[in-house]
Amino acid sequence: METIFYILGIVFVVIGLAISIGLHELGHLIPAKLFGVRVKQYMIGFGPTVWSSNKGETEYGIKGIPLGGYISMIGMFPPEKEGKKSRLFQSSIQQARNEHLGEISEEDKGREFYRLSVPKKLTVMLGGPFMNFLLGMVLIVSALSLIGSPQLSMTVNQVLPCVQGSGPQGECEPIDPPSPALEAGFEAGDTVTAVNGARVESWDQVINQMDVQPGSAVAMEVERDGEPVSLVVTPVWFERAVFDPQTSQVVEDENGNPVTELQPFLGVQLGSVLTPMPVTDSFAMGIDATASVFELVLQLPQNIAEVAASTFGTAERDPNGPVSILGVAQISGEIAASDQASFEARLASGLLIMGSLNFALFVFNLIPLLPLDGGHVAGALYEGAKRRGFKLLGQKDPGPVDTAKMIPVAYGVWALLMGTGLLLIIADIVNPISIFG
Repeated sequence: METIFYILGIVFVVIGLAISIGLHELGHLIPAKLFGVRVKQYMIGFGPTVWSSNKGETEYGIKGIPLGGYISMIGMFPPEKEGKKSRLFQSSIQQARNEHLGEISEEDKGREFYRLSVPKKLTVMLGGPFMNFLLGMVLIVSALSLIGSPQLSMTVNQVLPCVQGSGPQGECEPIDPPSPALEAGFEAGDTVTAVNGARVESWDQVINQMDVQPGSAVAMEVERDGEPVSLVVTPVWFERAVFDPQTSQVVEDENGNPVTELQPFLGVQLGSVLTPMPVTDSFAMGIDATASVFELVLQLPQNIAEVAASTFGTAERDPNGPVSILGVAQISGEIAASDQASFEARLASGLLIMGSLNFALFVFNLIPLLPLDGGHVAGALYEGAKRRGFKLLGQKDPGPVDTAKMIPVAYGVWALLMGTGLLLIIADIVNPISIFG
């Protein structure tokens, strides 16, 4: 059964990725058609065509490798201007230009993409990434506000037998002192309701009601089998690092040293409960996740170097570093196969994974280099600035910018992306990231 759930987790990512790609391309298709551009193809995937059907002037289809997609619009690049022939990589540039101009019939004249105004070009090219951002937000909000995020409950899941085990793997030995909870008479299933006479509804409130004095006893009331039970426990206090609740990182002082505080140890393992968040909070978490992806992309060269070092060297792999789609599928399968969480919790985790993946597609496609959407966006912005500058100087409109001249750069970027993707796939096979250690 565990293997079946693992496979279902992978299938969940594959289907989710296909839907994400389909909606991304739909974000390009809809405004392109609204603006009158002829769209020849709408394809999900690359490689050989598995299925296709013509509807109107557009061929809709699915290809064999579901790792991307595209729409083919006529006239992506303008005709080459007289006396402006490129010398370097001329054949590649001309081939790309011909692919978009060679099949334009007389009735299609005026429907080329390059004839659109700058705002319309930006709308078409940003439509795809925007769809990924919107889908990512819907998934994040659904996971956190409809299902909920795991929060510590007030119910004891397990009573630990000792404070610190002296066995080979940290197991408790007979000579180890018993945990405060065991001595106090706590049992699995107890629900803490009051501390020192004050009602409590969260574990933070439990901690706040304790007297931070080593050796001080704490009066606690629990509900056991529907009946109130009074217990007295004497916590053991440890100096522990303080973590930022927003970033989960250790808080440091002005000298870079970890900030610590006394924290009580009772010896109870609490259960968890899915608690829905307010929509505003889950939306804010989606924004934070998007910002984290932007930061990851900015640090991508360094992160890729670290992945290479951990794959082919002795360095440890950063569990928060980049992964391939194979790594995402592995993590999803691992979560789906886990028996440590309920079905609802695993579903929420799967939605969070797909939400984060869509944020990654959103940010990644905004990189201002062809063949990514951001390359066409940069070209449109340059065109708008150039035309405005010529107009202010009283000169003739220079016409659309010839982005076909950036085809050699696009080939280089494509090769770099393929190399990076291959490295990440190898890393996820040789040294995969596991969320359960």
